[in-house]
Amino acid sequence: MRRNNYKIYALLILFGLGLSLCPQPTKAAGATLYLSPSSGTKAIGATFTVGVKVNSGGEVINAAEGSISYDTNLLDVVSVSKGGSIFPFWTAEPGASGGIIRFGGGLPPPAYNGSAGHIIGITFKGKRAGEARVSFTSGAVLANDGKGTNIIAGMGSASFTIGAAQIKPSKPKEPTKPKVPDYNKPVITSATHPDQDLWYKETEAQFKWELKESITGVSIAFDQESFTDPGSASDGLFGEKIYTVDKDGHWYLHLKLKDASRWGTIAHYQVNIDTAPPLAFEVAVSEVEIGEWPELSFKTTDELSGLAKYLVYFDRLDGPGRELSPDQESHKVSGLKAGKHTAIIKAIDKAGNEQIATVEFFISAIAAPTIDSYSKELKSSDNFYAKGGATPNGLVVIYIEQGGRLVATSSSAVDAGGKWLYIHDDKLDNGRYSFWAEARNDKGICSEPSEKYTFLVSPPVFTMIGSFVVNYFTVLVSLLFLIALIVLIIFWFILFIRKKLKKETKEIAEILRRNSIEMKKAIDSVFAKLSANKVGQTKAKEDLKNKVDGNEKKTLKEIQDVEKILK
Repeated sequence: MRRNNYKIYALLILFGLGLSLCPQPTKAAGATLYLSPSSGTKAIGATFTVGVKVNSGGEVINAAEGSISYDTNLLDVVSVSKGGSIFPFWTAEPGASGGIIRFGGGLPPPAYNGSAGHIIGITFKGKRAGEARVSFTSGAVLANDGKGTNIIAGMGSASFTIGAAQIKPSKPKEPTKPKVPDYNKPVITSATHPDQDLWYKETEAQFKWELKESITGVSIAFDQESFTDPGSASDGLFGEKIYTVDKDGHWYLHLKLKDASRWGTIAHYQVNIDTAPPLAFEVAVSEVEIGEWPELSFKTTDELSGLAKYLVYFDRLDGPGRELSPDQESHKVSGLKAGKHTAIIKAIDKAGNEQIATVEFFISAIAAPTIDSYSKELKSSDNFYAKGGATPNGLVVIYIEQGGRLVATSSSAVDAGGKWLYIHDDKLDNGRYSFWAEARNDKGICSEPSEKYTFLVSPPVFTMIGSFVVNYFTVLVSLLFLIALIVLIIFWFILFIRKKLKKETKEIAEILRRNSIEMKKAIDSVFAKLSANKVGQTKAKEDLKNKVDGNEKKTLKEIQDVEKILK
């Protein structure tokens, strides 16, 4: 079987690029291989087909292989079919030899996730009476995680009772009469109940038949007798009729047609009505130790049409149920998280009526993993690692998040000593992260999450120095530019003020000169009118003019000093 594993790995290389580019983390060892149906009673010489199926347990898988043994004293393998398989590629061509049926196949991304993936069909033939067992001897289911992780959690088996052929009850046969050729025997069809051998829950039955031009009368009856003669009185001329039944069981339409010469042969059409659901039942849950899956037990019957199948759901009905044969009265739980759950068992009879039973049960979590050491601080060029302890031979799933956003999920195997080591393959961006771990045993049962731990990813030292230098240079250049801009503004402002003051100073000097001249003229005018004491007048006039000239010179000197400063 190990060689077959290598074949599967070789097959995965063909589309490994897709897996490496779009890896999907392994979440849990929860996949199962099983047989459907898993039980039944078969006649000697009769053939029957058993499907080999995979339940991925909520995981995404891309390959599976297995070996199945069967009792060669009681069974022969007629054929092994790949029709309808989820696998387009085969590493081990399905076939039977020496009491062993082998297969191995795979499929490319997006791979498969489901509870009833069909792999192959095996057609058996009963040889002699006895209990014939069919069971897996080995198997593997590989996760679509880019590593080919084997996540198989269990393998099913089947048991079939091979016995003498039994006579199947059938419709009552018409009493033996001398064979008379049929005459104008109508062909009856029903849109609501098209198959006379099947059961229906619809109580309104519609019938049609061809009414030829030669027909002059129709005689009809509808009852629970097999071969009623509807009589020789015509009920009219019509080609269809609707009846509504008021109780379950076998019902029959009896019809004959009349032409110009006589009544034709009677036609009988059987309708099987069953509106009652299977009998009410209860579901029992086995008590198991922590780390084991519980088993559900149940049983019911249908008194009229018979039980067709069971559908098993967990917690909700809005999804495909796990289909079980009517004689399979137990089901082992798998693929659920630890905690409280509700099992919903739906029993369906052959008419489609349903009976539902529910039971609550609890799956205990296994011990959470311990984290002994991990990378508390690392560079962006390093790989994060963590190691610790967990349930032996199980799996540890690591979750890494940043800022409340999950950035990575991956897994690591736990050895027989209960030790595990995880190394993150990809580089992480700079920043602070938190991580935690969950443990899963070899049956796929999970633990509660461990405590959360944090670690820091920072850039290398040379990158930090370079960044510091670049930032310092940027700040320095910005500061120098700002200083130069301020100096330029001050210089411009000074030039503007100087120009303005210079202009104002010249205007003041000019005004002062004009005022002095006007004042001297005014003095001359005043003294010209004064005629007495010309000597004193002349001296006073000269003193006053000298006073005005002195003030003018002092003022002009101060203005000239200002002008010198502004130059």
